[in-house]
Amino acid sequence: MFNRYLLSIFASFLLFSQQSQSDEFIPAEYFACYSNSNSMSMSPSGKYITIVSQPRDSKCDIEPDLQKYVEDDYRGGKLTLYNTENGKTTTLTSGKGNSSVSGVSWVSDERIIFTTSPTNSSAKSIDAYALWGMNIDGTKKKKLFTLKQIQGTIAEPRLTSLLPDEPNYVMVAINDRRGAIADYYKMNVFSGSRKRTAMGPDMGKEEAMFGVVEKSDGTPLAAIGNYRDEWRIWRYFANTDKWEIHFTSKCQTPTFFPLSGFEDKWLVSGQDVTKSKVFNKDNDKSKLFLYDPDERSFELLYEDENYDVGGPTGGCRTAIGGASIDEKTNELIYVSYYGEKPVRLFFDDDVQATNDMLEGAFPDQIVRPVTWNTDRSKVVVSVSSSTNPGDYYYFDKENMILTFLWDRSPWLDRSKLSKQKHIQYTARDGLEIRGYLTLPVNSNGKNLPMIVHPHGGPNTRDTYGYDPYVQFLASRGYAVFQPNFRGSTGYGAYHYISANKQFGKTMQDDITDGVYYLINNGVADKDRIAIFGGSYGGYATMAGLTFTPDLYAAGINYVGVVDLELLQEDSNRNSRRFGYYYDELRLEWGDPDNPEDMPYIIETSPLRQAHKIKSPVLIVHGAQDPNVRLVHARKLANKLDSLGKEYEWYVEPYEGHGFRGEQSTLNLYGKVETFLDKHLKSNQFEWIFKYKIYNYDGFGN
Repeated sequence: MFNRYLLSIFASFLLFSQQSQSDEFIPAEYFACYSNSNSMSMSPSGKYITIVSQPRDSKCDIEPDLQKYVEDDYRGGKLTLYNTENGKTTTLTSGKGNSSVSGVSWVSDERIIFTTSPTNSSAKSIDAYALWGMNIDGTKKKKLFTLKQIQGTIAEPRLTSLLPDEPNYVMVAINDRRGAIADYYKMNVFSGSRKRTAMGPDMGKEEAMFGVVEKSDGTPLAAIGNYRDEWRIWRYFANTDKWEIHFTSKCQTPTFFPLSGFEDKWLVSGQDVTKSKVFNKDNDKSKLFLYDPDERSFELLYEDENYDVGGPTGGCRTAIGGASIDEKTNELIYVSYYGEKPVRLFFDDDVQATNDMLEGAFPDQIVRPVTWNTDRSKVVVSVSSSTNPGDYYYFDKENMILTFLWDRSPWLDRSKLSKQKHIQYTARDGLEIRGYLTLPVNSNGKNLPMIVHPHGGPNTRDTYGYDPYVQFLASRGYAVFQPNFRGSTGYGAYHYISANKQFGKTMQDDITDGVYYLINNGVADKDRIAIFGGSYGGYATMAGLTFTPDLYAAGINYVGVVDLELLQEDSNRNSRRFGYYYDELRLEWGDPDNPEDMPYIIETSPLRQAHKIKSPVLIVHGAQDPNVRLVHARKLANKLDSLGKEYEWYVEPYEGHGFRGEQSTLNLYGKVETFLDKHLKSNQFEWIFKYKIYNYDGFGN
């Protein structure tokens, strides 16, 4: 009788504790709400800052309309002027109606030029793509250029250089003849009159342009194109106004990308192709070089033993990073890439000193310069971390004044967010694998329920920083593991290429070995592990449930691939999504036209292996997904039905490949939380019996 009474009391205590704990949870909508994402540009003197999309207030207001992907104040449409001397803001354009502001540049302290593009509701309005000039007091507003026709992919007009000796003129690149390929013009910022100074590269319709590098005077220097499985580097000759293909390389062979003009040469990232035409230990990683196009010679400037310094990553994909060019002076400020955390290599001693000073003021934070004034004595920086979605500060170096501007998600209590840490382990074949581990706040880091969260792509990587999905899961008491398995970018060519035809095999082994690493180190409870991923991460989820069915207690397949044969059918050369990478995809995924590859494709297709699944599955998809069509999810559900397997089904009718709307995301969080609580959280009374509280006799025994 006493024991029953005690159990009743203890059960009440547990319920109270659970309620108290839930009261401490960050509300799910706080993770689903759009952050204040702002594009900023500082005036030459530093007195003013233009802001594209003024920060919202401190409220998290979920837009309930599932069809309304983006709220009016998030569209990037509002252009706001901020006075750094008095902190006052002025709305220059509302951004509502047919077009919204997409970018802005300063001509002088009194005049700006800005670009507009269609709002979501007017995406077919071609004339919304325009270049404008306006004084900051609203006078002398003039449409300088309007896109009249579309031929291929649209390239928005952009400023390439200011002309300090001619304050009424700028250099711009606009697509007056063709869609994606812009020509170069000298333009009057008041009248819009222009004179063409250079032609853009004459690329074919099947070739994709990935970027153009200009000289300090705003004229072109080089361009990067991709044609099927081939990289092309184009070079511009000003004396003839002609472009020539300077260098070509096949996907998965050494190559390099121009980043900027530098000391009458090219600053490039990639491999020294004069040393070897194949990857080896000396040119596995992308490095930073000064390249002489006349001599075709490379001078090494910087390398990282473990990571690609931006540029190509071993295939037809690129590592995260690039060059930052000052739009006012057209000078190279820094080159960025990703190691464990973001790395910046500064080419300006004063900017380096300012950055060092600010990093000292914000230890353990990512300090990213956003915009400078002309002499770089004033700067706006973003300060962020895994527990900080982002703060913006204005720093006056001359007067040593640091002013807080705003934060991206003021509704989040950062003391309740979890720190992300870098981990490293060795896969079974000896390959070093890096990734990230996030532990719940106030946990001892031992014997935790864990969510394995593989990234999409797979030709990308997880990086350090705030991730709302990760933080949501950690806030619910889960450890979150993010492995950068082989095939992830940024770790060198071998790490990338070793994933060829390894879907469900060594790529999946890398994930599995990471899970066992965390189990063996006491972090994860082997009986309470789930896997949750989107796109390729959804494939990895289903591969985990089929090829290692005893490892996971549950899985969440979010817009994931389950039928590799169907994926192959969708990835033809004419596909809008995969066309540029068609040939490389055959190297990575297998070639359905090659009879020797079909056994691999069938063997590694989760749909074909669904009979091996032992754990419940949550299937999540967007009905409008153009990349991984809804038929993948339907086929999986039908297969699980026929096999009598446990699963749950959730489809958002207006979403595509990854949910964008706030309400849709909030709905997803709710489904995920309920599903994981059901299958991973221990029963309360199992916990009681485990610690033998039922034997308590009231006398300390």
